[in-house]
Amino acid sequence: MSAREEKGFVDLDSILVEEIGQFGKFQLRTLLLTVIVVIFAAFHAECLIPECDGEQPEFITPWLIQYDLGCDEWRRSLIGFVRTFGTLTALPITGYISDRWGRRIALTINAFNTGWIGVTRYWANTYMGFMISEFVEATFGAGVFSCIYILVLELVGPKYRVIAGAILNTFFALGQVIMGLIAWAVPAWRPLTLALYIPQLFTIAYFWIVPESVRWYMSKSRYEESEALLKEVARVNKKQLSEKSLQALRDTAELEKQREAERKAQNVREPWLVVKVFQHKRVLFRCFVSPLWWISMTLIYYGLSINAVNMSGNVYFNYMAVSAAEIPGFWIAVLLLPIVGRKPVLIAGFWLCAWCQVAYILMPSDMFGLSLTVYLIGKSSISAVVTSLYMYTAELYPTECRHNLFAFSSMVGRIGSITAPLTPAIGAATFYNLPFIMFAVLAFTSGFLVLLTPETLGTKLPDTLEQANNLGTSKQQNYTSN
Repeated sequence: MSAREEKGFVDLDSILVEEIGQFGKFQLRTLLLTVIVVIFAAFHAECLIPECDGEQPEFITPWLIQYDLGCDEWRRSLIGFVRTFGTLTALPITGYISDRWGRRIALTINAFNTGWIGVTRYWANTYMGFMISEFVEATFGAGVFSCIYILVLELVGPKYRVIAGAILNTFFALGQVIMGLIAWAVPAWRPLTLALYIPQLFTIAYFWIVPESVRWYMSKSRYEESEALLKEVARVNKKQLSEKSLQALRDTAELEKQREAERKAQNVREPWLVVKVFQHKRVLFRCFVSPLWWISMTLIYYGLSINAVNMSGNVYFNYMAVSAAEIPGFWIAVLLLPIVGRKPVLIAGFWLCAWCQVAYILMPSDMFGLSLTVYLIGKSSISAVVTSLYMYTAELYPTECRHNLFAFSSMVGRIGSITAPLTPAIGAATFYNLPFIMFAVLAFTSGFLVLLTPETLGTKLPDTLEQANNLGTSKQQNYTSN
């Protein structure tokens, strides 16, 4: 029995680690079910095909002809921009549903909405109707990945959370590859729409086959349901779960709620968060630089995917290759983060990506194989940054305001993902390599800014702003884990 149990305090992580298993058959079954929806979520990615080179373009899609978008790069890019903006509006809607009615309901609603709204696009006969359909689908369906991410990470033990996140990202990349294959086989956009979205209508069944989050049940004081689910996890994983642990877990949850109520009452008398941050200069500096990291990461990550179809060669193959290049990046980060630290992985990822952009710009146009290789290394590098930045940003901020400051960086970072669909139009309006120059400058700058922040490997997560402010100083030893 652990020291926490002896004192009567038991949290869900301790039960996962010590009794029912951090990643057993139950968690694996849930993960396999959710990755199907992750693959579907990847189908929503936009794949723009160039068709304005020469008098007789090599590639042309019927929907571009129908809406007279053949050589209107800005109107084509605007569709991706509107869709990405819709994903921004999806976050608060999905968050409210998830916290109010549960992760499972939020997942099912988003996944099913994507299916039926996507199918209705088959009958879109105008450019405006097509664009509205994209926005509505994104607004009411794009939150599905975040639902899955939270549901899975709340179910597995702490040892496997980074790995579980990497698996979800891997299947998202795999979904993009599958979408490229389907688009290659079914190039006409109306049949392609049906091929991509009709299978997603079956996600309505997830309301009955995917388990709810134990943590959500507990947050709503629905202890009977949380305990029944924990017993089911233990049964499937062939583990023993004691009634004493369940009672201790319930008591601990109630105590935490009382403490949270006391903290809220105390916070009424405390200064606003922005005032407290300005009183801690190192934390304030991180609040300025971390959103820049996120803008750079999202703009380059999505920008490289979108601009891949503008490369020479087969556009479908290029798109699939660039999507598949994300997978080694995710896993390289998973392997290196606990060994060499957060900062070396981030700096190497940003700077290697930047050098790849420079090399790609300088590469002769007739060296397609080498150009593609450099491009793929750049995409793999920024994918490693994606995995690393989520962890590093969370570790830089204290428990008392981690969610707010992390959300601030992530929300500002959406500027990059919203701008990314416009980069092909920016390149067409100026010169082809301008987007890649932007990517290189941002990656070099972001890598340099990482040098100015502290390493967090081996340190305990700070609980207060004072502890967060002391990260990287001699005072850090007071709360560094041994």
